[in-house]
Amino acid sequence: MTRQNESTVLFDALGPKGRRRSLIASIISGVVILGLLAWAAFGLAGNGFFEASRWVNPLDVLVIETTWIPAILATLEAFALGSLVAIVLGVVIGFGRISRFMPTRAASTVYVQFFRSLPLVLLIWISFTIDGHFGFTSEVLGWDGDARRLTFLVLGLGIYNGAILAEILRAGVAALPPGQAMAGYAVGLSHGQVQRLIVLPQVLRNMLPAVLAQLVILLKDTSLGYVITYPELLHSANIIGRDYGNSFLQALVIAALIYFALAYTLSKLVVYAERRLRKKTATPAKAVERIEMAVSNQIAT
Repeated sequence: MTRQNESTVLFDALGPKGRRRSLIASIISGVVILGLLAWAAFGLAGNGFFEASRWVNPLDVLVIETTWIPAILATLEAFALGSLVAIVLGVVIGFGRISRFMPTRAASTVYVQFFRSLPLVLLIWISFTIDGHFGFTSEVLGWDGDARRLTFLVLGLGIYNGAILAEILRAGVAALPPGQAMAGYAVGLSHGQVQRLIVLPQVLRNMLPAVLAQLVILLKDTSLGYVITYPELLHSANIIGRDYGNSFLQALVIAALIYFALAYTLSKLVVYAERRLRKKTATPAKAVERIEMAVSNQIAT
């Protein structure tokens, strides 16, 4: 199926009048957007936003080395650790949601419904405040300063996004045709083998875009470390704006551009990973071979 045919499967192709109206609407929308951007730029220019003197300090080499680069590294560290915790929790809780054992399924459901309904900033702040009263990380684990802040930022990101990923996993399993799992049971596969050999590969392929999109959101949510003064990008931009009062907005714009660059790079990795996974899962011979081996082992035992 060609790309053109794929684009017209769910709707009829536009006729001459439809194409003309679409073109007119596109032109009008473009003019309106450009007009709004021009109006915003004109207003900012009138307030000296584009003056070189206001950009010198945030882009100073020393500021870049001592503030921006450490902030980027701190943001990526929180993102990497938070993603790891979220993925592990998402897989465990997600399979708990579809478990045959009722207490496990009930506990997983409570976890998802509770933590998914909490604001992430509240979760981070409450856990950090509780630790401030009891001193768990400082007195017991010996973690203090930025390590302590990183711990509770990562826990907040992991616990909250783990609930989201668990629900994505459950929805991915529920979306599969039940006949595939039933066919696995019919040839003698156990419940675990059906989940591992038939269900999970397809679920991973189908839910990969949603999971990776959630990880992009997690990357942006690292900015909530600002509330516990973790030295990520937003907190560092605030420090620069505080030190150079006439460059506060410029520092925020620089931070926004850095966030955009990180999120855009991650989104490109998402597309690449999705294509790679689709190529791997598009070879049914390997999957059939694995299932046949599992059936042979089941019969042999």
